Amino acid sequence: MLYISGLLVLTALLFTASCKKEDVAPVVTITSVNPAAAYGGDEVILQGENLHTVKYVFVADKHAEIVGASESSITFIVPTNALPGPAELTLAMLDNYRVSNDFEVLQRPIPSIEAISPSGAAPGEEVTIVGMNLDILTSVTVGGAEASVVSATNTELVFTVPSGLPLNTPAEIELSTQEVTVTSTSVFYVGENMIANSDFEAGSGDDFDGWEKLNGGDQMTEVTGEEAYFGRSIRIVGANNPDQPWRTQLASAEMNLNFNSEYTVIMWAKAEAEGAIMRVSASQFNHHGAGSDYFYGEDMAIPTDWTQLAWTFTVGADLPSHKLVLDMGHTDVPFLIDNVTLIETGAAGPPIPDNLLANPGFEDGLESWELLNGAIEATTEDAHCGAQSIKITPAGGNPWDQQIAASPVQLAFGGQYEIRLWAKGAAEGAIMRVSISKYDGNGADYFYGSDVTLTTEWAEYTWNFEVTNDLPEHSLVLDMGAGAQAFYVDDVSLKEYVEPVNILEDGGFENGIYSAGAPNESASWELLNGTVEITTNPDEVFSGSQALKVTGAGGNPWDTQLAADKVPLVFEGRYGVKLMARSTAPGAVMRISASRYNDGNGDDYFYGADVSLTEEWAEYRWEFTVGKDIPDGHHIVLDMGASAQVFFVDEVVLYEVQEFECP
Repeated sequence: MLYISGLLVLTALLFTASCKKEDVAPVVTITSVNPAAAYGGDEVILQGENLHTVKYVFVADKHAEIVGASESSITFIVPTNALPGPAELTLAMLDNYRVSNDFEVLQRPIPSIEAISPSGAAPGEEVTIVGMNLDILTSVTVGGAEASVVSATNTELVFTVPSGLPLNTPAEIELSTQEVTVTSTSVFYVGENMIANSDFEAGSGDDFDGWEKLNGGDQMTEVTGEEAYFGRSIRIVGANNPDQPWRTQLASAEMNLNFNSEYTVIMWAKAEAEGAIMRVSASQFNHHGAGSDYFYGEDMAIPTDWTQLAWTFTVGADLPSHKLVLDMGHTDVPFLIDNVTLIETGAAGPPIPDNLLANPGFEDGLESWELLNGAIEATTEDAHCGAQSIKITPAGGNPWDQQIAASPVQLAFGGQYEIRLWAKGAAEGAIMRVSISKYDGNGADYFYGSDVTLTTEWAEYTWNFEVTNDLPEHSLVLDMGAGAQAFYVDDVSLKEYVEPVNILEDGGFENGIYSAGAPNESASWELLNGTVEITTNPDEVFSGSQALKVTGAGGNPWDTQLAADKVPLVFEGRYGVKLMARSTAPGAVMRISASRYNDGNGDDYFYGADVSLTEEWAEYRWEFTVGKDIPDGHHIVLDMGASAQVFFVDEVVLYEVQEFECP
């Protein structure tokens, strides 16, 4: 018995030791939540007990940031991505200990846009939006760029158009709060609005500054208040004359528009009933047969809700000034208009310079041309334009053995000029060149163009030069005695050179290149074959900070090959490519091609002639006609593998060539 009792005591002691009581976690309580409902991003304070033991706070299933904690309080931020509505507030402690409380996430008011004025503005100009909840915004962007807010109330926002955006293009306006982003559905252009008082705000009564009532003016009246689109609109009751819509007519103030350039006019309009119609026109409305009324837009039906209408036109008359005219007399259904905006949406490009030569097509024989050497005659045997050209029958001697000079002209010292002419060989092998000089042999002969071998079809040939001799007068000379084949020349021009607009995205390789082994998402050139590299050595760069360094393969032209990203080209359109290049040694050769490099399936429609590169930076040019209709786009390809010399390429420009029009 003693033995048994001792065993029981020992067992009891061991059991007591193994079942030692663990510590119990403090009880967490919530006594208040202030506020009990809040917006995302707002600060909330909890009061309670043992809150210092809380590790995490959740609003529904969203983690909330704790910004302050003590034994009796916790401060947290309502998550901005928490869904609006009732949401359980949960405190998380160790050992999966949880305490919950009721809470509500409020729906922050959503901004609304009722009107934007003006509908087009240049960088730095102010734009006004009317709507609701416009004073709770975290950002305002135009075309993705942050705009500077000038003022903001619940119903009106004024901001400044940011700089750095593409001009004369539509841009979305976005208003953002912490929870939502609202995008304007109105068309808004970043660019100069050509219309004065486009929003009709200036003026009083039924008069509108900067606008002239031409016909039916007594039926054009002001509208303000809720009926207006923005501030002050104009109401029109037309003459109900569909054959003469100009019987009710309003004209803008005079403005300067660029000849041959494209413009877009947009306006807000609202009819009071179904059936309202209007159009726009562009003119000087002088109706004297001078061609000044060059555009009549199509009739537009006006909806019964405020709607933006748009017309696009090309300036078809070279006038000292232009007016936009609103022809509104088609019906007598009343309607309102506002915010008339005119933007140059398609620039005409650089102005086309005048031909400095007289009698360029030899229609007056050799008038304004001086025969220097050989026998050259005007002929009606063959002509590119008009009835005459000149015919040359060289003797196969020196270029200057058959030579004709245009009447002297004034050229700007240091200026860039372009010579173009049309020529046709009577048989294969005809050769000619051009030069610029006073042909006096005393150092005034400063430019000799390279020889060109003429085809047996009329073709255009071009040379570019810089005026490197400061002379009172200069003469264009046609040197035509080198070959032994007869040929014809017509339509010669000498014009100031205007740098063309580059269709390629990165002609200077500033964004590098990409290949299968070295992806470069910002590059717009793809390595197809061989090895090339980007150099930043100033001695190897023509302009900018980077250029292309090529080590040719000494084989086929395509063994070293680089292609530009595809660009849209017009089928049968005329284009040119020019680039700067220099070699480290004589013998470097390259060419260009235009294609989709698809294994010769008919899309490789142009291969330029090889050019031999000099050891000094020089410009090389090719021109081609688009020979394939490729909707997906065309590639300009640099074929650089024919020689083994190291050379450099920079400033590749693809440009549209102005179509020749016979005078």
